[in-house]
Amino acid sequence: MASRADIHVHSKYSGLARLWFLRFPESVNEPEDIVKRAKAVGLDTVCVTDHNTVRGGILAKQFAKEYDGISVVIGEEISTEEGEILGLFLNEDIPKDLPAAEAVDRIRSQGGLVIAPHPFSMHVPALGYEVDRLDIDGLEVFNAGHVDGFANNRALQHSKLGRWARLAGSDSHSLGTLGCAFTEFEGSGEEDLRKAILMKSTVPKGSPMSVESGVKWTMEVVLESDRQIIKSMLNRPGKDPDDPVYKKVSELPGHKRIAALGASFLYIAPPIPYLVVWLGALRMRRINSIPIHDPNGHASKTF
Repeated sequence: MASRADIHVHSKYSGLARLWFLRFPESVNEPEDIVKRAKAVGLDTVCVTDHNTVRGGILAKQFAKEYDGISVVIGEEISTEEGEILGLFLNEDIPKDLPAAEAVDRIRSQGGLVIAPHPFSMHVPALGYEVDRLDIDGLEVFNAGHVDGFANNRALQHSKLGRWARLAGSDSHSLGTLGCAFTEFEGSGEEDLRKAILMKSTVPKGSPMSVESGVKWTMEVVLESDRQIIKSMLNRPGKDPDDPVYKKVSELPGHKRIAALGASFLYIAPPIPYLVVWLGALRMRRINSIPIHDPNGHASKTF
């Protein structure tokens, strides 16, 4: 029996991203909602891989105990000196900004698996040809967020060396994109997924994130940020005073919170969100179309 796993998913614990002068949450997904959505879209296993923390994965795994037919792997997308690394089957945080080899060693010390996410991307921190020298179990050869095609094709071609499991992940920052790319494996549950990765028997499948999904993600982030700003101005933290989005907006001076609300109202007016997503996709395509040179000086194909 073949099952589906999404090996690359983010929750609200993934911190902030930067676009030009703007800073915004990477994701506003609640861990429990990730579990519910994963089950609804037919996934057997979901790997919660927040930036530089396992907190979202730990919470999601706790919630998953209340639901049948869905498993959670605790993971982390770790920022290293050479690029990002996914650690799967973790128990505790691995610090950011370590040398990649040390991050790999720390993953191994927890009994985890090492995955190179979007390994040949040029617009997000990626390992590139460092995958050849590091102790890596799998390459994410299909990342649904890389709509340009170039980065995924490079990863797929490089994986033909046969050293790694081939994996696919949605890199979902929005519930609407969760499971749009997935890894197929024999069996069910997290241990069968682990075995399949180690045996290199996994099959990457799925489709790129659509423009509509991208717009929905940005709207989710903007509206949830607005909600948390208003709550902070009213001094009403709600059920979770440690909510990472609430804590970040609460640190802003009052005038910046008001300015952020004004900017968000401008953003949600059509066609601005569509233009932002479209221009982002064009930028991604332009950057990732640049050939990458391997250590021997040979340029990669642009496909």
